[in-house]
Amino acid sequence: MHQDVVLWRVVYTHRANLTSGPFAAGPWHPDKGYIEHCAAQLRNYDLQVGVQSNQQATKAVSTWIKAD
Repeated sequence: MHQDVVLWRVVYTHRANLTSGPFAAGPWHPDKGYIEHCAAQLRNYDLQVGVQSNQQATKAVSTWIKAD
């Protein structure tokens, strides 16, 4: 995966990284707004999810926001 193109995904575990499978994270997408919308929809169902860029994934880091 090229790091010069920023991609985004919803993550389901705090330890998601570049090689995480489908149970740790969703597919990559170029539109951060779309991924944030998807994450918000999942949070509406009281799921704890985060948003991660491919650059964050090299360090297994993501942004987590609690459901309201």
